[in-house]
Amino acid sequence: MSERFRPHGQYRVRREGQLVLTDVTGPWNRELVELWALAAHPYAEAAGRDGPYVGIAIIRESMLCPPDALVALADAIRYTAIHQNCIAQLIVAGREVEGRDLVEPAYAPLYAGVMASGFFYDLADALTEARALLARRGAPP
Repeated sequence: MSERFRPHGQYRVRREGQLVLTDVTGPWNRELVELWALAAHPYAEAAGRDGPYVGIAIIRESMLCPPDALVALADAIRYTAIHQNCIAQLIVAGREVEGRDLVEPAYAPLYAGVMASGFFYDLADALTEARALLARRGAPP
């Protein structure tokens, strides 16, 4: 039997053109990932109807999470790539974010063969990369 927990962490989703941005304060668990996926769905659907889009997660405090949260995140990544026209997911986490160096290598397999991805220390660099990825696909930023 699987035990359900209350969601740990916080998020806020918004859309800016062909970018779907999520501000995340961690640590988080699977339950939060599942709630985030539901909340992000309408933004991703709308962006995907307008063409390719890039998701950007801006992480604060901690990015530590249990393995089942990574499984839920992998499911969301595959879904957005297949059904919602997401071409990349970029992660912004400053050097001060707890667990960044530990967790970053665990993220690479989630995106491998599915979509482009990248880790950035600041939002400006992630936005530059997102716009370049969209431009290569002929999409507006």
